[in-house]
Amino acid sequence: MKRTLFWTLLGGLAAAGFLTWRGRLTSDPTTDFTDLSFSRRSPGTPSGEMSYYEAGEGQLLVLLHGIGGGASAWYWSKVAPVLARRFRVVAPDWVGWGRSEHPRRSLLGGEYVDQLRTLLAHLGEPVHVVAQGLAAGWVAELARERPELFGRLILWTPSGGLDFGEDSFAPFYRRTFTPIARSRTLGPVFYRLIFHRGSFIRSWLRGQGFYNPAAVSREVVEGSLDSARRPGAAYSALPFLSGDLRYDLAPLLRDLPVPAVMVWGEHERQVGLPTGRRLAAQNPGIELIVLDRARGTPEQESPARSAALLEQLLQSRPPVRQDGITGR
Repeated sequence: MKRTLFWTLLGGLAAAGFLTWRGRLTSDPTTDFTDLSFSRRSPGTPSGEMSYYEAGEGQLLVLLHGIGGGASAWYWSKVAPVLARRFRVVAPDWVGWGRSEHPRRSLLGGEYVDQLRTLLAHLGEPVHVVAQGLAAGWVAELARERPELFGRLILWTPSGGLDFGEDSFAPFYRRTFTPIARSRTLGPVFYRLIFHRGSFIRSWLRGQGFYNPAAVSREVVEGSLDSARRPGAAYSALPFLSGDLRYDLAPLLRDLPVPAVMVWGEHERQVGLPTGRRLAAQNPGIELIVLDRARGTPEQESPARSAALLEQLLQSRPPVRQDGITGR
């Protein structure tokens, strides 16, 4: 089956090389922010212009999306308005993602840390941060360097993709996808073939993102496609597929000087809750919150539940141990 998949992909790559297909969406998902009185700004960073959405008053809260085909600030679009009732909420698109500038080159980990450093200097006050996936390590790296910039960190299904030296990509995919993703010719074609297709995005969300596959709506799929199909989006996504962006999160957590909480879906599959428990155990000061009936993207599947949990954690109250929310 794996060999069949491999040759099917290669055949698709060859066919896609002759196409310049660009799908169009029925709507602009970023209006989920702007229709709710979020303003959009685009300050400069060393990597390019970074767009972010902002609303609310109070303590500054930054919501950082993770990295993967279709990722963007839109992931937080159903959570951010709820939090903006109590916080000054900022939801940025990393440079290379969403509506931010898309440089025609690969962006690696240090550049994301520099983007975050520039953003926080622009915002101008200590912040609480919710960091999803790979973004958790970039926040942790900056927090170790400049702890005074941060209030509380909430690490949302955090992983560097190479935690404890174990690659989250299976050997078969490393043997096949890695060389394709690193190819200047085949890489962008491979990206379009996979991440421009709603069927692939929907399949991933049903298998990895959502606990209830039936909850994956057209709106959720199109929200990811809007970012995935941005011109130049492949340059930012391919370094993760090739392995060049993956790292070991564990060492960054061991002496983290900022209060932190880790949230993990009980049924998350890509990395797995056992790895989440090992990561949290690196620092006895990190509380691990496990969400029942959740996989990789609870903020999209259960935004009301996610917003309530985040609000509670940011207000420093003890975690609720009911309704599927448990501690370590």
